[in-house]
Amino acid sequence: MDDEFSERAFSTRAVWSGTNHLEGSAVTPIFTTSTYQLNDDRYQDWADGGQHSLIYSRWSSVNSEAVASKVASLEGAEDGETLASGMAAISSTLLSMLSKGDHMVTSADIYGGTYGLLTSDFPRFGIDVTMADIRDPSSFEAAINENTKVLYVETITNPVLKVCDLEAMASIAKEHGLISVVDNTFATPWACQPISMGFDVVIHSGTKFLNGHTDLTAGIVVGRADLIKGVFKTKTRLGGTADPLMCYLLERGMRTLHARMPIQHQTLLN
Repeated sequence: MDDEFSERAFSTRAVWSGTNHLEGSAVTPIFTTSTYQLNDDRYQDWADGGQHSLIYSRWSSVNSEAVASKVASLEGAEDGETLASGMAAISSTLLSMLSKGDHMVTSADIYGGTYGLLTSDFPRFGIDVTMADIRDPSSFEAAINENTKVLYVETITNPVLKVCDLEAMASIAKEHGLISVVDNTFATPWACQPISMGFDVVIHSGTKFLNGHTDLTAGIVVGRADLIKGVFKTKTRLGGTADPLMCYLLERGMRTLHARMPIQHQTLLN
């Protein structure tokens, strides 16, 4: 994703990256259309497999593109997708990477919705999951077998707040040729940018700190462009579409991320 603010400060990117200044608008307008008019260039981009072509809102919209671009900028990622919820982001990401007979390693301390997906649904799909100790990277390495494809962690676990050694986990994943995925919801890119530590994909529940106003549900996935293309394909098939109004509110919320997070951290310390 192109970002003219990529060299600017975090606060500048939080405010301006991804904004669509259509007709000179200072903020991205809300596009409630389900379809977009085709022209030759847009059709050709879609025919060539371009996932960011504005054609049908189940695939992408002006507003979902704005959110994905902003989070990709803040995380230092190549590409991104916006989805209807954090769980839509997690399920679409993992199902784009795993098939029957595959195996993944994660922690038993992960978010409850994710835990349910991995323990109730994945067994029905023939996907094996091993739970290791998030505080002990060597336990993750010991759980890897010949069918392991994904290493999945949370930067700070939800809700018990165990902190993951991201650099160690990313190193293990690279050494064994695994895709490394991290849920960075509780840390946010203001405090931590896992891609800079070697992770392939970063997931956020936009419902929480990114938005900050308790008035929407959203999910975002950013990371390597080739992996995000797979997430896009799975998302469009499963239907985890991000609503334009929700995206507008989320983009607005992220404009104050750099101002809100220091206050929330200080409140915790006090």
